Amino acid sequence: MKIVRINRWLASLLALTLTSSAFADSVRVKGPPHLGHARPPLYLNLTPASSVYYSPGQIRHAYGFDQLSATGAGQKIAIVDAYGNANIQNDLNTFCAQFGLNSATVQIIGNNTGVDPGWAMETALDVEWAHAIAPGATIILSVASSSQLTDLLNAVDAAVNAGATVVSMSWGTTEFSGMPYYDGHFNRANVSFTASSGDGGAGVEWPAVSPYILAVGGTSLYLDANGNRSSETGWSGSGGGPSAYYSIPSYQNGWATSGTRGVPDVSFVADPATGVLVYDLVNGGWLVVGGTSAGAPQWAGLIALVNDARARNGFSALGLPHTRIYPLAQASATTPHTVNAAYFYDVSQGNNGAYNAAAPYDFVTGLGSPVANAIVVALAGTTNQPAPVTASFTANPTSGQAPLTVQFTDQSSGSVASWSWNFGDGAASTAQNPFHAYNSARSFTAVLTVTGSNGQTSTASHTITVTNAPTQVVANFSANRTSGQAPLTVQFTDQSSGSVASWSWNFGDGAASTAQNPSHTYNSSGNFTAVLTVTGSNGQTSSASQAITVTNAPPSANGDFSISASPSSITVKAGQNGSYTVSVTPTGGYNGTIILNVSGLPLGAIPIFNPSLLIGSGSSTLTIWTSLLTPRSNSTLTITGTGISVNGTQTHSTTVSLKIR
Repeated sequence: MKIVRINRWLASLLALTLTSSAFADSVRVKGPPHLGHARPPLYLNLTPASSVYYSPGQIRHAYGFDQLSATGAGQKIAIVDAYGNANIQNDLNTFCAQFGLNSATVQIIGNNTGVDPGWAMETALDVEWAHAIAPGATIILSVASSSQLTDLLNAVDAAVNAGATVVSMSWGTTEFSGMPYYDGHFNRANVSFTASSGDGGAGVEWPAVSPYILAVGGTSLYLDANGNRSSETGWSGSGGGPSAYYSIPSYQNGWATSGTRGVPDVSFVADPATGVLVYDLVNGGWLVVGGTSAGAPQWAGLIALVNDARARNGFSALGLPHTRIYPLAQASATTPHTVNAAYFYDVSQGNNGAYNAAAPYDFVTGLGSPVANAIVVALAGTTNQPAPVTASFTANPTSGQAPLTVQFTDQSSGSVASWSWNFGDGAASTAQNPFHAYNSARSFTAVLTVTGSNGQTSTASHTITVTNAPTQVVANFSANRTSGQAPLTVQFTDQSSGSVASWSWNFGDGAASTAQNPSHTYNSSGNFTAVLTVTGSNGQTSSASQAITVTNAPPSANGDFSISASPSSITVKAGQNGSYTVSVTPTGGYNGTIILNVSGLPLGAIPIFNPSLLIGSGSSTLTIWTSLLTPRSNSTLTITGTGISVNGTQTHSTTVSLKIR
């Protein structure tokens, strides 16, 4: 094999959105997602020359893929990413040429602009490593026009409509209460979905938490001198935990998941310190990357191999993989079940901050990593009998005030032919996912009975608790002072009536509070309107307001101020940032405007004051941003405050030390 030279990654760093990392010698490629957006759980190894990293041949051998004859022929793997990578076909060609793989034509859906370097890197990783595991499969790159969840879901639908039998999603956002609304995008006949579980350690991300998605956690993988897997431990960045919103799906019954949907389901190598090679010209060429992003496309490749074998055996595509993977992994009838070592490497060391990797199921690596040569053969099937049905469903909400409308969502497994709902109040339905309104206050037992295509039945139930609506809320409050000189401290006292569940105060000067009876200080003059909004336990809201008038204190002819900063010295690694707290203390009733600035910075360092000016007194955070090009140095910074008041202009300063290493 030719030697891979990883010598252009440094230049590419400047184009990426990088955030600090808890993992030595690596950086997170994208920061936390904005509301309504997702990000790829991807890490870039900054010191590949001194790290362990793997080629496709090493990964295929370590997990046993090289013992399989299936290549994924006839299957379509869809990679869903935002923005895409305009150079992806050339990247894949270079990757394949380097490692002796036959290249393939990437089928692109959507506008493959590749305008975001971080998503371009994610796209290269996903396409290249899905192909490395299933080189005979067609790769569909379904490009979302942005990282908004709605755009990504549109790309998921487009991939399914293009004939994908397995869809890989290496992106996510923190789970939220409305997730079941989107499950229809993933509950598709004969289509499997994989998603990375996250790279911030303990915590649950969507879409991985959906019960219709195979959630892939992360490990650190170590090989012996012969390239065999010598050990595998839970990666500290692997996302996982119990869902706060989804109840336990039937396929996880008997596994230790704390009674709710547990994440992840399975695992794969993810640690950037034992990362994988990727070719991405957008970011400079050869890179070593990690994160659970690496596992989702490789598990998608595994499922493509399964579907290849199933097609040759005359069976349909795997579809929802959980209903076959969890029974396959079960090695005991006792609960919690033990993991069958013939199919999974049960990772039992490592942790992700809140949870330990331990036998049997855990919130770091799930069931464990695959023994691919065995699990692919087992999932390929030996019989075409319909899968046994197991009834399961979720209800949202399960309690509330009358009239209470509940969304029932079927999560049954097996070859279900029909659904029969009894809502417990005399009403019934045969829809798969019905809505039902409860109009009286008491507890009801909702029962779902499913019937399989072979006549087998299974039943599940949930309790729905309905209460009477509370009294209406009316907002009201008093303020002990409604006018005065700045700084003016006002005590607000809630006097609202009704069943108040929460309070939201807007003081009119940009500040807010959720306390019932807050105290607030107005530091500048002006006419402000303080508004209280109360919310009842039934969701009803009511608002009340009060005008507050604040005037400036009379100026003082003897007023002055002093300036100080802490800490007196900081040390910052080039490419990172550090901060000082700058404090202004008035004397003699000083109330002028103080403008802050700093001098003595080393080359390439950028200062930001927040705020950049103070009125009379207060504090500001001075953040010094450095780049990788900032020279190592010791500098004395002079922080100066220039005050403008009735006394004219007054200037005071203080010094601090800055060390760049």
